[in-house]
Amino acid sequence: MSICERCGRDVCKPCAFKPVNDNKRTVVVASDAELLRRSHFQRLATATRALGISRREIPNWIADTIWGFRGRITWPDGKPFEVGDEDIDLAFNDDGSFRWLSGFMYFDDTDPKQNPQRRILNRLRLIDLAFRISNPVRAGFIAK
Repeated sequence: MSICERCGRDVCKPCAFKPVNDNKRTVVVASDAELLRRSHFQRLATATRALGISRREIPNWIADTIWGFRGRITWPDGKPFEVGDEDIDLAFNDDGSFRWLSGFMYFDDTDPKQNPQRRILNRLRLIDLAFRISNPVRAGFIAK
């Protein structure tokens, strides 16, 4: 049995895939069109639930993953994408309980009836980016 050095649990799923912190690696954030597709939204919800961590720990995972990455992060057009100290809290409207994430993960096995709303794009982009950094294979499945 293996214990995760980061969180102390048995082979913690989000910690099992260490990001490649090669400063030559470039990660491209998802476009608005990708994030607004129902299929992308549902796969992202499924992947988020599969992390096996609480809704309050997910923003910490996002922050650790993005800020721990040493490569380049760009928009699809090649411009640098930067995440500031307050951007994650702002994306979730400074809701310390992160209740939205519980509702979001509900869609892992329930088909959304409509496309995601534009007002949640920043939330979806940050979650998606964390997967693109930490698990590029899973991110490829989410984006297909």
